[in-house]
Amino acid sequence: MRNFIAMAALLAPFSLAQAHDPAAQATYLGNEGVMVARGETKILFDAFYANSYGQYALVPDEISKAMLNGDAPYDGIDAIFVSHVHGDHFTAEPAIEYMRTQQDVSLYASVQIKDAFLEAGVNEDDPVMKRIHVYDLSPESDPVSIKLDDISVDVVSIPHAGNRPEIQNFAWRVTLDDETTVIHLGDAGTVTADFERHGDHFASRDHDAAFPPYWFYLNDEGRSILETYIGATQTIGVHVPERAAGNGDHWRAEAGGDLFTDPGETRDLTEKPAKTD
Repeated sequence: MRNFIAMAALLAPFSLAQAHDPAAQATYLGNEGVMVARGETKILFDAFYANSYGQYALVPDEISKAMLNGDAPYDGIDAIFVSHVHGDHFTAEPAIEYMRTQQDVSLYASVQIKDAFLEAGVNEDDPVMKRIHVYDLSPESDPVSIKLDDISVDVVSIPHAGNRPEIQNFAWRVTLDDETTVIHLGDAGTVTADFERHGDHFASRDHDAAFPPYWFYLNDEGRSILETYIGATQTIGVHVPERAAGNGDHWRAEAGGDLFTDPGETRDLTEKPAKTD
């Protein structure tokens, strides 16, 4: 009975979201790859990569082909956001192929991602490079804000977990249609000071959904960061090992929070009620 009650509490937000017409939806692609759609506005996080490192889920071929061809529901993508240059988050070749095929889509990333494009043989004057927008941020840098047609973007650099200071890891916060705000933390570490430094930034918007790496559930500091600085209506952990596929309920129960485990699965996203005086 105790296990049943625990699972019911864990899944209650998901069940509640299903009971209402969703404002937005998140679709899991693999590892930290997520598509978020609100009406006709659609974005991708960490969608193009080719290295599983022997333990993380790759994007299934059928999803990769659908994205490349612009087949529903992966049609009409407005922007791609990349957290960092590691091969289980970004590989230049599939990203280049996608951008050559889907010629209206722009990509936003660190300068390290631009270097990866150049190293893959894309010339500076290639038309693809005109749609790659890069930023050189350190953990101490102020947030950068970007305004697109139906998308507002803020980005800060949060150090990569495991003491990897040579890697620029970006936490992208994206608001779709001035309504749904999601935040993707890349491979951020569970270090309170790294989030406290940007406390005003995180507090400046309500977060409807957050996509942290699953290890934020595994220690008190990570959970405290999610509660104190992120405060999302829904939190869905990513970067879950591939072996969790088909056994998501067990992994969610063990983590004590929601997780994406099976590529192609979705979550309806609910927005925080508008504040009233």
